[in-house]
Amino acid sequence: MTLAAITVITWIAVVCVLSFVVLLVIILSPWPRVRNESRRLNRDVETRLLLREDPDELADELDRRADQQSPVADLRRDERR
Repeated sequence: MTLAAITVITWIAVVCVLSFVVLLVIILSPWPRVRNESRRLNRDVETRLLLREDPDELADELDRRADQQSPVADLRRDERR
């Protein structure tokens, strides 16, 4: 083997190792942030988004549902008397 062949093999090995390291960083870096997310989506909403429903229509539907619900204060027994 010549010196040029060793240099080429070395460069190929370095590029492969660096590519692997970059791939690991891309895959693993967002996970702590995702796992530590304090506010998670409702499972129904998450499922509908994964099924590629339109997010704007989904938000409108959820807003309509929220408007139809009675506030908790209306349901208290002591305020009915």
